[in-house]
Amino acid sequence: MRVLHVINNLGGGGAEKLIEQVVPKMNRANIRTDVLLLTDRANVFGASLERQGVSVYVIPLKNPYSPRNVKHIASFILSRNYDIVHAHLFPALYWTAFASFLLWHSKPIFVVTEHNTHNRRRTKRYMRFIEKLVYSKYHGVISISKKTQENLMTWLGIEKDDRFVVIYNGIDIDYFTEAKPYVKEEIDTGLDSDTYLLCMAGSFTAQKDQKTVIRSLVHSPPQVHLLLVGDGPLRQECEEYAIELGVENRVHFLGFRHDVARIMKSSDIIVLSSRWEGFGLVAVEGMAAGKPVIATNVQGLSEVVEGAGILFESGDDKKLAKEIVALLADKERYQQVANMCSSRATCFSISDMATRYLEFYSRLMQHQ
Repeated sequence: MRVLHVINNLGGGGAEKLIEQVVPKMNRANIRTDVLLLTDRANVFGASLERQGVSVYVIPLKNPYSPRNVKHIASFILSRNYDIVHAHLFPALYWTAFASFLLWHSKPIFVVTEHNTHNRRRTKRYMRFIEKLVYSKYHGVISISKKTQENLMTWLGIEKDDRFVVIYNGIDIDYFTEAKPYVKEEIDTGLDSDTYLLCMAGSFTAQKDQKTVIRSLVHSPPQVHLLLVGDGPLRQECEEYAIELGVENRVHFLGFRHDVARIMKSSDIIVLSSRWEGFGLVAVEGMAAGKPVIATNVQGLSEVVEGAGILFESGDDKKLAKEIVALLADKERYQQVANMCSSRATCFSISDMATRYLEFYSRLMQHQ
């Protein structure tokens, strides 16, 4: 079986990180999996994939939004005779669907993964017709949570369709469980053993809403500091926001890091303040690191955290601060939540996820 994953790039987002983790697990006996990028800009996971024996190719246009990608994707698929072509994220999922129109012979099976419960395209009614056409070209549609699938099918006006399945994301659990923590001063000289560390990892975008966590520091004791891991278009705005609130000395912008597991292991609480999520991979990583997770009560994310970690309403910085302070003040409850989170993480193994992907591919091939 020859499999090709098509994605915009290998930047620092959750879907991109998932590709870096799951694709090497899919290379087994008689299975070869490659990755095709629309651009190599901000490529942070490509080298890791290649070290693990995965071939990473880049379309020469290097412009994700050019419709000319359609022809390049179709030519690439034909030149290597793939059995499965698996698309991720917009616009890659559009161009891959349209490329299928150009393949008349030896057409592979097309699969797409839906990574979010919401996107801006669904705010425009006229986009529904286009999206119905796009998703109709896929033989299989994987959603990363039940709510992600439910919202997508509602948007497309589909009540029941065997093409749609839910396969939860996974992580390398041992990698986070066995990570070695830093001495806090190693992360930043402004920290010491008496500092409580909150950690949030994610791109600086409107979706992730780091500002809510920054605001929570105003209502928290001065020994509570925040580690923000990641980069993105709103980073500078968040840096200025911390200064505006007078908490700039307690917010540490670490940028993109390859040692997220060690940083989480060094932290006291993992926080996610997302306005929406398809799944919440960072929440599972924090759980696997053995830390209590506090996250927003939004679709997809709550599906992962509820019953193990703690939920708060999106944008409610005062409630978030209250939960942080209460958890840090009660060692017994802190450990109870941490233990429940550790147990929940075992439900989301990257190896199990890879196996389910391959089983889904095989099922589709049998019914072609």
